[in-house]
Amino acid sequence: MDQDLLGSIPTSKALVVLDAILAALTSQSAFKRRSSFAILVLTLYLPYFVLFARPSSRSHITTLSKFDLEDAAAAAYEPLPPTADQNRVYLRLLDIIESRESAFTPAIFQERALASDSTRVVGVTAVLLHWKRRKGLQLVIQHISRYPFIREIIIWNNRPGVHLSAKDFNLLSPPGSALGPPRLRIVNSPSNVHDAGKHLACSMASYKHCYFNDDDWLNIYMDSLYVKYLECCAGGGGAGRGGSGGRIASNTMPIIHLEHRRWRFENPDIDLHTGFTWLGTGSFAPRHLSARFLNQQSAAPELLKREQTLVSDMFFALWANSYPEQMPNDLVPIDVEGGEVGWSRGADVDQWSVVYGNILDAIRKLYDILLLESASLCPDPFPVAEPPAESHTRAPCANDGCLFTTSLSPFPPPSALVFPTEQAPRPKQWGFGRLLKKPPSILPEADGKFDPWKVTHMKEYEQQWSAIPGSWPTDEWWNLRGSWHLAVDGKGSLTCWESFRPPDQHDHFGLTLVAPRIVREIKLVGSLDLENVVAWENTRAGAEAWELLTVREDGSAGWETRRLQTLPGVRLLGPAQIEVTLSLERLVDFYGKDIPIRKLKFVSRGKKRVRLTLCSFELDGWKI
Repeated sequence: MDQDLLGSIPTSKALVVLDAILAALTSQSAFKRRSSFAILVLTLYLPYFVLFARPSSRSHITTLSKFDLEDAAAAAYEPLPPTADQNRVYLRLLDIIESRESAFTPAIFQERALASDSTRVVGVTAVLLHWKRRKGLQLVIQHISRYPFIREIIIWNNRPGVHLSAKDFNLLSPPGSALGPPRLRIVNSPSNVHDAGKHLACSMASYKHCYFNDDDWLNIYMDSLYVKYLECCAGGGGAGRGGSGGRIASNTMPIIHLEHRRWRFENPDIDLHTGFTWLGTGSFAPRHLSARFLNQQSAAPELLKREQTLVSDMFFALWANSYPEQMPNDLVPIDVEGGEVGWSRGADVDQWSVVYGNILDAIRKLYDILLLESASLCPDPFPVAEPPAESHTRAPCANDGCLFTTSLSPFPPPSALVFPTEQAPRPKQWGFGRLLKKPPSILPEADGKFDPWKVTHMKEYEQQWSAIPGSWPTDEWWNLRGSWHLAVDGKGSLTCWESFRPPDQHDHFGLTLVAPRIVREIKLVGSLDLENVVAWENTRAGAEAWELLTVREDGSAGWETRRLQTLPGVRLLGPAQIEVTLSLERLVDFYGKDIPIRKLKFVSRGKKRVRLTLCSFELDGWKI
């Protein structure tokens, strides 16, 4: 099998054109009926003319496209020996992998348990791409197979001429478990389809949920991201027309999260509300999103170019028409092989130009699809249901045993942007493209809402976010003080998270635990107002007070306010930093047995005067 795989992906450009012709044939306008009939006859005649009337035009001419040349170069590629630094990185990554172990009980991921109606977990198919980084791929496989919720791994081999098989990889069961290793499936693609392989593979997954990971990143927060996904994104909300619920949950670097916050778009008049995320640094998503994305490419009136299909990650999240969930943290890169092993490393690749151009094109295509005049030409694969509220689960703890949660965010909603009211000219649509667009006379009146055709470059759109007075963090502040992971990065008072504004009444911060645990003592390091944690019955506490609430292991009682045994113990660490120790009264069941908790949060009783700073948590000696 040596043909180009992308050629087998169905497209429905012809179907959309035929739909427009048939609609015109039944039009009340006689001119439209006659014109459409003539076009239909011509359409039926052309294939006969090409195949039989002009046989000489089908003479075979062999030409190699740039994609053929790329495949040939990949087949002939020989990796260089790794450098000494790369060898040291490889050994360090092996140590990291061996130090990580899932908190989930493997038995709950047996096939019979997963099929039970009472299960709260889901089985996952991991989708991994391979091109040249074999050692990096093996590290990722070795790592993710330690987590019992990964029940299947599909490797999409994008390197033509190199045949991979199961014997090339060593899959192990989760440590100390009777659960077998995940099932391994390998697709040896006849051509390099780049990112498109992710969604072709996910659509073939045995499980309803997919995990994406490129071979140049090690996601050491597997449990945390999985818990986040189960809570916010595995299937609740955002269904409506064209969707079955569910969103993308991703890891990313803090500076990239800041960038992606600027790549959120909203226009309520046409049910546009979407954002961007990369998948390759560790992402969970429902399988149906990938299957739908393949349908979107065939159902869209304006098809993707081949170059765009190869970088389809730049379209996938945006065409989901929902805001993805991201958790910023210190990602772990994999750089253990010599030679040029990544497309973005080449001297002839302007990576940001590719990204900016495709992001703008993706949002323009989605915008036009949602503007289509006929409901029949706005097919179900393009969802319009309003997305669920943003999750307050913000970042993984350094030990992967918990997640930091807070209502405090420095980012305004997409609706905060107001746009110019003048309508920018659109490029001409030739042929049937004009039939598929609303004519200018019936476009919505320009009203200051988002229109991507008014944006000439994504940098221009980013600058509009940054120009909102007092409402957007600077890069420096976000990286050093604003990213949520700084509260739980395991570095104590060396790094601290700071809220962008003083907390208001009902603002909160806390933890979600991967594995429930009994908590009798909480130790916090942060700003001076943390001294004001009070028991719920203290009604005389003012606006500066914080109140502690927890959720039991089974969630049966919801959020419960907690009492303190004594006044908080306070130790001054600096001019504006203290350590607070809280001793909690026991939470027991009917038989006097301590009840583990799954969540805890501190809720503000009133508007504070200064910003909140938080450096670390400790639960009964368990340092986070």
